[in-house]
Amino acid sequence: MNDAQAFPPSLASLMHRVEPLLPRIAARAQEADALRDIPVQTIDELRAAGLFDLYKPRRWGGKELRPEVFLALQNALAEQCPSTAWVFGVLNVQALVVALFSEQAQADVWADGQGALVSSSFAPTGTATPVEGGYRLSGRWTFASGSTHTAWSLLGARIEGLPAAEASRLLLVPRADYAIEDVWHTFGMKGTGSNDIVARDVFVPAHRVHQLDTGVWTVPAADRPGPTLYRLPWLYLFTAGISNLCVGIGRAALKAFIASNKSRVSPLTGQAALDNPAVLQVAARLHAETDAVAAQFERHVALLWDHAERDEPLDSRTVWTLRSQETSALRRIADCVDEMMLHMGARAIRNDSPLVRPWLDLMAARAHIGNDPTNSLTMLGSKLMKV
Repeated sequence: MNDAQAFPPSLASLMHRVEPLLPRIAARAQEADALRDIPVQTIDELRAAGLFDLYKPRRWGGKELRPEVFLALQNALAEQCPSTAWVFGVLNVQALVVALFSEQAQADVWADGQGALVSSSFAPTGTATPVEGGYRLSGRWTFASGSTHTAWSLLGARIEGLPAAEASRLLLVPRADYAIEDVWHTFGMKGTGSNDIVARDVFVPAHRVHQLDTGVWTVPAADRPGPTLYRLPWLYLFTAGISNLCVGIGRAALKAFIASNKSRVSPLTGQAALDNPAVLQVAARLHAETDAVAAQFERHVALLWDHAERDEPLDSRTVWTLRSQETSALRRIADCVDEMMLHMGARAIRNDSPLVRPWLDLMAARAHIGNDPTNSLTMLGSKLMKV
């Protein structure tokens, strides 16, 4: 079997599909910002290359890809256009979540072979009222990245009449049953199209309703037989899809910083930037951090895969260590790029400064709850202090 026929496909074979797209994605980065969404051409090219099927089950034409391959592909995209990398990550992860739903729900989405994409807004801000055969759903959901390009959405809601601790569900809703409200006006991650979704009293059959597990533990094979991928912690993979891309963004920022400082001389001191220890040090720190974060994600995924494959549960201290490191990763990169902006001087604030987009995109991505380590660090600290 040659590499092109291997299953799952290798990083080399998938990168061979990605590389021709990268110059075009880079050329459309400003268009994405102006549209406040990913251009249709980019979505079509990624879809045609099979790059939205990475976490989709094989029986529906997907690749059931190992996560470390996905992460490397995402960073290649992030170097060219962070918004594209973000939507690429989010839409791939939704396929993994749909794979946790009933077989009938999966068939609703994928049985026609058209490769339907799925967006999401997991926060349980909707209300689902039980009725015969299912639920009536109403609500408004925010930050539905890439939703204009999808045929379905996963929407969080609370089941009316259940205790609050037990009421949260995820409902799979077709595009015809909800509206998208254009509200996405931001200083960074402009092109993600993370608009609001609104549904008013729509019927959702019971088979399209799922109660997710916490998403931080590997799942026992007895509870979820089948491929190892779907026994990994879904929340870890979801968060990786919006945090790992900091590696690619950091690499792009470092290239821009180096290029901008090659011949830069301070008009006040006459000192060349290349002779300034502070400039050299911040470049070194960003290089070191991107390398460390990339290695961290690879180590995490290898550990999670090994435990899931051997059907061996993780201890809670390890779980919260991984979550703390994962949710802190983007902030580490963002801090370095923020310091670089200070060393670039007043010219750094120009819209055409090559460091502006990675800086603003990192600042915007930092606001996502998945890139906030507060809860994970609290949980880890509790485990450490109570030993």
